[in-house]
Amino acid sequence: MLPHHELTYDEAATAHFAALSMRDLWGAAGRLETNPPLFYALAGIGARLGLSPEWLRVVSILPDGATIVVGGVLAWRLGGALAGLFAAWLIAGSATMIEVSLEARAYSLLSLLGVLLVLLAAHVLRDGDRRTLAALGLCEVVALYTHNVAAIMVGALNGMALLCWVTGQARAPGLVRRWLVTQALVACAWLYWLPTVLTQTASDLAAFWIPTPGLADLRYAVQKVVGLPAVAWPQPLADLLFIGLGGLGLLALVRRPGLNRWIAIGMAVVVLAGVPAVTWAISQWRPLMNGRVLLWLVPIHIVLVAVALGWLRHAGVVMAAVLLAVQLHGVPSWRPVAAAERWPQVTALLRERMQPGDAILLVPAPAALMLLHYGWQPEPFQVFGRADGRWYQDFPGTFVAAAAVPALDPGRRVWVVTRRATPQHDAAVARLSDGRDEARLLRGGARADSGLDLSLLVPR
Repeated sequence: MLPHHELTYDEAATAHFAALSMRDLWGAAGRLETNPPLFYALAGIGARLGLSPEWLRVVSILPDGATIVVGGVLAWRLGGALAGLFAAWLIAGSATMIEVSLEARAYSLLSLLGVLLVLLAAHVLRDGDRRTLAALGLCEVVALYTHNVAAIMVGALNGMALLCWVTGQARAPGLVRRWLVTQALVACAWLYWLPTVLTQTASDLAAFWIPTPGLADLRYAVQKVVGLPAVAWPQPLADLLFIGLGGLGLLALVRRPGLNRWIAIGMAVVVLAGVPAVTWAISQWRPLMNGRVLLWLVPIHIVLVAVALGWLRHAGVVMAAVLLAVQLHGVPSWRPVAAAERWPQVTALLRERMQPGDAILLVPAPAALMLLHYGWQPEPFQVFGRADGRWYQDFPGTFVAAAAVPALDPGRRVWVVTRRATPQHDAAVARLSDGRDEARLLRGGARADSGLDLSLLVPR
């Protein structure tokens, strides 16, 4: 069923950047996107091998499969073989992880890198192995070129290492010096893209579309990480159970002497608690926290849950089986949840009912990517688009300013298509309705800021 899932709007951006040449992607064109280009480069390799935009989701599914293995190994190192088995079960059956893996976006790769960095760091802090330290540095570079929030991930990793040094648990000779040298090399490797990050932070891309989060948004984002958001019943008991098991796993590790105690404390305090707090604080200045940028923490929390289940032994087997079944029941089994956007239906209506000479306003302009993907052709229509995304420069029409509408002959039929912008849709229709009557063919989604709106304005 994978290639038959509807393409989501963000996946259209992936398909757009994957089609660029590597020179453009790592150059001026790639700098118009708010994320680094590595994931798009991987998707571009798939595109050059003949994969359709839908099949580019393989670039997310493969890292998700690897996360099962890496999370299981980390739990094994911390809590024993039984904990490793439970971690692999729960990551494989996590509705959140499966949903993330069903989209051609960078979040699945980021999840793999997050848990892999913790595993490699734990190994380096225990043994001081130079090859593992080199692998750790390489994975940090890969993470930094995968998503900008990886900078917070790397900072948390160094905070966990600092905690182990301060407590005297990382005793390998020369480890501190080698660690610092590795981090300096990672910083140098990031220098190619760091100016782009700083420039975007000071430009209009800094605002992007994410609103400044409040404390309630922080609570909701954290709850998606440590709870069971796909389980509708019996909430909030399901969330409390999963959170409680994570706390029990932390307690089980804290009771053990040695390095594992401090690695567990670092995972819980510096990573699981510190990363959302830092992300929220940065978002007060440069909003970047949405419902997905923290989901890479999910497998790390699952590791603590698995340690608790391993400590419970036989009771843990039963609880793990129940949690696995409950999570699988909540999995969107045949398509991503976000694919509720009805782009194929919108495209079919436009292809069937648009007439030569009609005008169409797309909000935002990159919505044209979705329509073109599903077979709509802009000729012979007059196409306008709100320039809400500077990264999309191949628009098959004319850009209009934000909140503006084109000046059109009152005798012309006008189509208005908006994504997650019902209030903007209503405002555009109101300004274009002088001498025209509206026929609303599709109306939004569950919320005012979700779904698609489609209207046809016909001269009276």
